[in-house]
Amino acid sequence: MITLVLVALAALFLYKLLIFRPKNFPPGPLCLPIVGSVPFIPPQHVQFTMCGKWRKRYGPVVGLMFGSKPTVAIVEPKAVLEVLRREEFQGRPDNFNSRDRAFNKRLGFFFTDGAYWVEQRRFTLRHLRDLGFGKKSLETIIVDEVEQLVRKLQSSETQTTGMFGLPSINVLMEVLGGVRHSHTDAEFKALLQKITRLFRTGNPSGDILDVLPFLRFFMPRLAGYRERKVGTVDAQKFFKQSIREHMETLDENDPRDFIDLYLIEMKKNNSINTTYTEDSLILILLDLFSAGAESVANSLDYALLYMVLHPHVQKKCQEELDAVVGRSRRPSLDDKPNLPYIEATLTEVLRSNPIAPLTPNHRCMADTKLHGYDIPKDSTVLVCLWAVMSDPDHWGDPQVFRPERFLDSRGRFVRDEWSINFGLGKRVCIGESLARSLLFIFFCTMMQEFNFSVPEGDPLPSTIPQPGFTTAPRPFRMTVKQRM
Repeated sequence: MITLVLVALAALFLYKLLIFRPKNFPPGPLCLPIVGSVPFIPPQHVQFTMCGKWRKRYGPVVGLMFGSKPTVAIVEPKAVLEVLRREEFQGRPDNFNSRDRAFNKRLGFFFTDGAYWVEQRRFTLRHLRDLGFGKKSLETIIVDEVEQLVRKLQSSETQTTGMFGLPSINVLMEVLGGVRHSHTDAEFKALLQKITRLFRTGNPSGDILDVLPFLRFFMPRLAGYRERKVGTVDAQKFFKQSIREHMETLDENDPRDFIDLYLIEMKKNNSINTTYTEDSLILILLDLFSAGAESVANSLDYALLYMVLHPHVQKKCQEELDAVVGRSRRPSLDDKPNLPYIEATLTEVLRSNPIAPLTPNHRCMADTKLHGYDIPKDSTVLVCLWAVMSDPDHWGDPQVFRPERFLDSRGRFVRDEWSINFGLGKRVCIGESLARSLLFIFFCTMMQEFNFSVPEGDPLPSTIPQPGFTTAPRPFRMTVKQRM
């Protein structure tokens, strides 16, 4: 009996020593010594647990411990909107995974904050705002790429998901690096597949390596480290080679693309303390490439998923296109104001299955309060966008695919402040403008040119997403027939 008491006291002491909740911290799942709450965080579809069981049991703010690091999950819609707007929640955690992909530094703009982040984000936004260089506008680049895809689909009546990955990233690569890759380029397609697997193996809430990074030496595959490391290193090598080629042919008086503009800025700021370095450029390209390879391609796959599940919506999109654009020319960005049903449909696609159900993790930059709880400085903050996009009190029937929710009584498109797929506040997605342009032109062209349906005998595809750092539809087949 004495032994049991001593063991219990020792365990309690160890628990208090290694894992303890701060005072007045939000309630949440059980914490264990060393690992904290990590074993109780679902490895897949964490947003469903957050907005379901956790919200009912713990309330709008859930307290977790990642090892000894205080972490809060924001799972109630109004709390999410509040956190995204408040200045003190706009930092990024400094952890193993964010540094491991960045040469053990804090680089890029996804996982950085402070003066470095402000400067790099401002430069990137300024030079990507008017995308397209030389004689080719952004729209011309997108249309050229979508025509390649149209010709490919014209020769095949059955298609599977994944057709948009290379075309959408080609648009971004031409803007960033001035090159496009053939749809038969095996080496580039292999790199894209590695990046895709990287996103499929991640968990948007974080993982065990941020708590116990040494596990990468003992169980790299089980911890998901090997897959991510291979994809990251290969992408870094790819961008380094592209930068070297640009350096050899750079004309400072005639920049061809984003890489040229950044190299020119590096020459202007060649002091030791500059933030404009080759490593920074590699990480910015990696951030843009990683996000672009996933977000637009998966959103377009989702768009076709909902079209085959809701053929009446597909027909209405086509009827609107026929009335406004016709069949003698391709849709353009100038047509968007006159295509409200198309815009409502794409907005509903993004709401129904957001590619990023959680934002990249935030960091609390000062001691503060939230919903009556104390949130210590440097706490990690998990912000669940899914909570906003699926809230029944706001949307009424969030589980129903209904583009009409974004139309007024006169059929005009109406924006909703709760449609925040690209985030909100200072951390809003840097590529939102490009992504929306790509989605619009690709989707409109697909609807103008083809009918999509489920092949006879195939089951209806599921809308439940694949797990991962971002979401993607589960693979399904489509019958693709050219419209007459």
